[in-house]
Amino acid sequence: MTIEQIQYPIGKWVAKDYYSSKEIQQNIANLLIYTLKYRELTQHLSEEDLAKTYREGSWTIRQIVHHVADTHLWHFIRIKQALTEENPNGIFGNVIAISALPDSAKAPIEDSLQMIESTHKRYAYVCSNIPESEYNRTYYHPFRQINVTIPQAMDMTVWHVKHHFEHILIALARVIDGNIIE
Repeated sequence: MTIEQIQYPIGKWVAKDYYSSKEIQQNIANLLIYTLKYRELTQHLSEEDLAKTYREGSWTIRQIVHHVADTHLWHFIRIKQALTEENPNGIFGNVIAISALPDSAKAPIEDSLQMIESTHKRYAYVCSNIPESEYNRTYYHPFRQINVTIPQAMDMTVWHVKHHFEHILIALARVIDGNIIE
């Protein structure tokens, strides 16, 4: 795998102008499916496994799980901001600095797995009950520096959860017979 394939194992997120009703429903379903996939993949990992990285200098599996929990809470709040304010500036934090905090670097992942499950359930509920007439509502994404519609935001969240799921799979496959695979 190239460095780019390791960094972006499912490719970079690209916004579409239009998402069909079927695509929106699939994104909502994926929010719920990936909560189960994260739990199944990570719940029995050892401390040694949780310390694995997907490439040299990357986050550990533990940090990835905490990162997904933290950022998906932001994603959910941004959706709620977009539904209640006119093109708000979406909340954002320094993910690099946050990943170095003690809870991200050392805390057990169970609380973050529960957070992902709860946040995704709430997110899916809200998105399942948004009238189609509200899909054009937007928020300003401070990291990407673009206005994002509700369907784009859902798609971005699903891309993000899949993206980091693949990072965990790569980290778990990286050491084969004691050799680091790059």
